[in-house]
Formats: sequence, C-alpha cells, structure tokens
Amino acid sequence: MIGKARIKVCGITRSADAATALALGADFLGINCWSGSPRFVPAASRAALLREIPADKRVAVTVNPTVAEAAALIAEGFAIVQAHFDPAKNECDPKALSVKLGVKHLWLAPKLADGADWPADLIPLAEGFVHDAHAKDAFGGTGKVSDWTRFQKLLQKYPQSLWILAGGLGPDNIAAAAQSGAGFFDLNSGVELAPGLKSAEKTGWRVGSLA
Repeated sequence: MIGKARIKVCGITRSADAATALALGADFLGINCWSGSPRFVPAASRAALLREIPADKRVAVTVNPTVAEAAALIAEGFAIVQAHFDPAKNECDPKALSVKLGVKHLWLAPKLADGADWPADLIPLAEGFVHDAHAKDAFGGTGKVSDWTRFQKLLQKYPQSLWILAGGLGPDNIAAAAQSGAGFFDLNSGVELAPGLKSAEKTGWRVGSLA
C-alpha cells in the first residue's frame, strides 16, 4: 500500500507491467504517446493497454501536443494529458490546451533550466505540474535528479496546485526526496530493467518505501 503518498508509474508499455503497478497500489499509469520517446506506444497498440487500466488512472504523456492532438488523446480514453514543452519556444500553447481540455484534464511539465523561475502564468491553466530534471536533448525519463529545493519552494508558493516530483528517484534517494514535502512521486527509469520494461521488484520497493 502507498499510504498517503501518491504514485504515478510512467513509461508503461506492457499489460503485465500495468497490472503489477496497479496491484502494488499505483494511483496513475503513464503511457508515452510521443514518438520521440524510447517508451513510445503507438496508437494501434494503446487500445489493448488502456483496457488494462481503470479510466481515471490513464495519463497520456506527450511533447508539444497541438490542441487537436490533446483532444484526440482524451477521446481515445485517457483521463489526463501530461504535456511536456519548452516555455522558451513557441511550440506549444498551454493556454489553448487548458481551454480545450479543462484544467482537471491537464498536467503541465515545462522544460526549465536549472535555477530558472517557474512560469507563474501556467499555474491557473492545469491541475497538476510535473517537476523534472532539465536535460538539453530530452523531455523527462533521463534518470537525472531534479532540484528538490526548488520543488519545495514551489510547494510552499503554490500550495493549491498538485505538484508531482519526478527525476531520478531510486532506492538510494526516495526517502530523502520525501523530505522535500512531496506527496506525489513520478516513477520511471528508476523502476526499469530497460526503457519501457518495468521491474516488479524495483516498483514494489519504491511503492513500499513510501507507505
């Protein structure tokens, strides 16, 4: 059991891994819908995977989605679209996504350099915000540890928002990460044998350690 902590296991590619994560008490499962990810699941394969996941636990993870693409993911059966994007580039319109999907169906994961301020204008647009480590050529899933000090400050500054801590969480640091005040953890590379192949043992350890 997870206890008070909430867990999203991201990068699910196999029905067996979905079943294991759910049995261990995961609150959400993330399926990568962006073709640039090593954990990408094409549309033709997602239907069978979604059938194994309760409707309210399905998160579509994508990068720079258009409004039409995001709406199509909700129509496909996802409860939430998790949009990764670089606020410094004009490649994604989070405000338009929020208007179309509604705040409760949108999580935002802005790509921010170390030390950069969180864009305050994003706060009203989404229910959840994923705080991940910065990587020049990637959007999450790198195994790099994020800045827990900044995360803690964001929790204190915007307590009304749902803050999700991601980035390099593993058996050697999950307890320390919890000291940041995080109540929601995003698990990915730290519970894998290889990209998209989850380890039941690692997933169980991570979930159990937060009970």
